[in-house]
Amino acid sequence: MHPVPWRPVSRTRREPPTDARAACPTLRRAPLATLAAAAAAAGVLTACEKPLPQVTVVGAGRVVTVAPSSYCFDTNSCRKPGANRLAVVTVPADEKILVDVPRAVKSRGWQVRALSLTDDGKQIGSSGPITDSHSYKVTSGAGGGAPFIVEVDQLRNGQADGSKWSFLVSVSTTGS
Repeated sequence: MHPVPWRPVSRTRREPPTDARAACPTLRRAPLATLAAAAAAAGVLTACEKPLPQVTVVGAGRVVTVAPSSYCFDTNSCRKPGANRLAVVTVPADEKILVDVPRAVKSRGWQVRALSLTDDGKQIGSSGPITDSHSYKVTSGAGGGAPFIVEVDQLRNGQADGSKWSFLVSVSTTGS
């Protein structure tokens, strides 16, 4: 028996790919690389860079968006964007003011408090903890015709966690 001489295996010629992604392996990996980069960027966001939830207030047909005066992402990471100008909602007497919070706030629980401007910030009304709704109505008569502050507090384990949105309710005697 004679040994068979070694011969290279002939390969069939590969047809060029018809798809641009198949032609360039980099393009095939691009969606994966893009997804990985986006995930990494999202993980790098610190509390200083995360967007802060806004509270929406509706009164007398006007919509006002209220930014938080402070917001706590967790017990160790609170952000105080600084002294924001206090949003003002002007409504007629005995008008209902709708306070609407985003899903992230609703899921933790929240409360609304009305504070007097004429009586050293004395609490003149409170919703108590709200866990089953994203909105609450405050009556403009809470201040007895005088302007008052409304504070929205986010809760954590049933207690205010330091996240706060505030706005002034100004009661108009001329209808709005």
